[in-house]
Amino acid sequence: MDYDLYWLYLIIGISFLLVEIFSLTFYFLPIGLAAILTGIFAIFTNNVYFHVGLFSILGIFLFFFISKWKKSRFLKPKGSQHIAGLVGQQGIVVENYQSPQISGKVKIFSDVWEIYWDIHQENSLRQLKEGDVVKVISVEGNKIKVEKLS
Repeated sequence: MDYDLYWLYLIIGISFLLVEIFSLTFYFLPIGLAAILTGIFAIFTNNVYFHVGLFSILGIFLFFFISKWKKSRFLKPKGSQHIAGLVGQQGIVVENYQSPQISGKVKIFSDVWEIYWDIHQENSLRQLKEGDVVKVISVEGNKIKVEKLS
């Protein structure tokens, strides 16, 4: 009996891809892709040892590659891009700086941020008036250091 193994590999590969669609774990994707690629190569050769070796090598390579891609794409720390993007942005003072306990507020885009108090900056912070345009120097926790633009 002569079997066409490529159909078996293609069916197994498509089955694993369908399971991956519903699980979204990225564990079934490399197995499915390795089976489909092995099925394509099985069209040209009937050597079962070659199929097993190719499937194993492709499976390991794809599992490693997809896991690296998944970590770099989906497991980034949340919120770091938003805060890092504030440095250098311009904002408008919406509340005057009064004292270290009652710091002023700056509106950047649609967000209102508290001004970070620093003893070395106190004189320049006292000069800020409502409506002044400021530039963000750095982010300190949930407050921002600013300097007045001339």
